Formats: sequence, structure tokens, C-alpha cells
Amino acid sequence: MPNRLSIVLAGATGLIGKSTVEIALANDSVEHIYSLSRRPITIAHSKLTQWLSPDLSIPSEGDVTNSPIIGVITLGTTLKKAGSKEKLRVIDVDLVVKVAKDMYSFGVKHIIVVSCLGASVSSRSHYLRCKGEMEAELQQLEFEKITFMHPGSLVGSREETRKDEKVLQCVLNMVSPLMIGVLADFKPVKAHDVAEAIIQLATQRSNNISKRIEHIRTPQILNLCM
Repeated sequence: MPNRLSIVLAGATGLIGKSTVEIALANDSVEHIYSLSRRPITIAHSKLTQWLSPDLSIPSEGDVTNSPIIGVITLGTTLKKAGSKEKLRVIDVDLVVKVAKDMYSFGVKHIIVVSCLGASVSSRSHYLRCKGEMEAELQQLEFEKITFMHPGSLVGSREETRKDEKVLQCVLNMVSPLMIGVLADFKPVKAHDVAEAIIQLATQRSNNISKRIEHIRTPQILNLCM
């Protein structure tokens, strides 16, 4: 593995994605980051190349000096924002799988995907079931390593205000010190910390490479940020 690596990231306009780009740009181990998004992000840097595409396709021709071996996907939506269960699945399952396949064809070896705590193909929740289906499909791809991030409730400033999330975050912040053992997985975590953990996992790729599929939950995320 080269001393400095390149990363291709899909979802830079989102809460975690934008923080991941910012942290990657400040990390000396990252040579370059290629951002896949529908609209540009307000970040300009010599280490950043923005690829704009309606379907987040990787351009067939582009200036790539160091091919990315790390892929990061921070895509996701909500039922309210998507408008229907079918449209939510198109983004949370179909689009994520499509982007992952493109990254694999592009030469990515290790893919890191932001999923959700409780993701399961058998969940009664449509949202959690979609996340579970997405994970199941990605595991069929032949990446050397697949990492699923399973954070608890996210804390951070979004472009859109979600009153229900603010109430939940307030409650969780008050009871967080009491959340130990199995409850530690549900602790609120800052989007910035999830992003920091992603870059730590990306730059320490040689660690635990024998474990092909891994799920990183809140306690592990916080430990990676220490």
C-alpha cells in the first residue's frame, strides 16, 4: 500500500460526508480525495477533485494521479425527504449498491459505508430493512474489506432542521452518561466523530485486514477518535 492514499467519496453534500472531506483534506496520509455528488460542495483545495453527476457515476476519463483504493459512501435519506418508501429504497439501496459497484470497477479495495444501527433485512421498519438489504447486497461484492458504520443518534448541524431529531438528541444527551453496556451503542455521536473514525479506518487499512466484513458502532467510533 502506498504511503499516501487517495479516497473516492460519494455523499459529500451530507452531514457526515462533508466532515469526512474536511478531515481527509487535513490528513497528511491522504494524497487526494475525489468527491462524487450531484451538486458542488463549497470547499476548494488542491487535494480535492469534484466529480458532478446526476447518478453519481465515476467519469470514464479523468485526471487521476493516484487511483483510490479506499471508497467511502455516506449516502442516505429519510422517508419524509424521499416522499415514499419506494423512493427511499431507490436511494438507500439501489443508489448505494450502484455506486459501490462503480467503485469496485474503479479499483477500490476497501469500502466504508455509513449504515444504521439496527439495520436488518428482517426489520419491521422499512428504513432499517432497506439498510439491511443494502448491506446484504454489498457483502456479495468482492471487495477486500467492507466496513459498515453503525452510529447511534447523530449530533450535528444539518442543512434542514428536523425538530424531532433535536428533541431526541436533547433527551439522549441528558441520559448519555447512564448509557453503558449494550446501551452504549445508542449513545448520541457527533457527525464529525463519525467522519474522523472513517478517516482513521481508511488510513489504518492494514490493521485487521483479515476481517473482511466489520460493523463499527458508537463505542468503537469514539475510541477511534481518541
